[in-house]
Amino acid sequence: MTKRYCEHCKKNTEHREIVRQKPSKFGTSRKEKMKAFFSGFFSGWGSGGLAWIELTDRYVVCQECGEQVKENFGEKFQ
Repeated sequence: MTKRYCEHCKKNTEHREIVRQKPSKFGTSRKEKMKAFFSGFFSGWGSGGLAWIELTDRYVVCQECGEQVKENFGEKFQ
């Protein structure tokens, strides 16, 4: 955990980092789930296994108030 300024609390508090899966661009039907699977499989195979980075969002969560801030900074999240 790291200390940083929370915009919601207006003070320096402990924060932790979490990584969450992005919502799927595909639907919920069986056919759409198969499309999502094959899309992920082939993009992962072609990029050497780094495709999971495209499917995740990085959040920083304040331990005092629970405020979540999306921070997809850095080369790996671009």
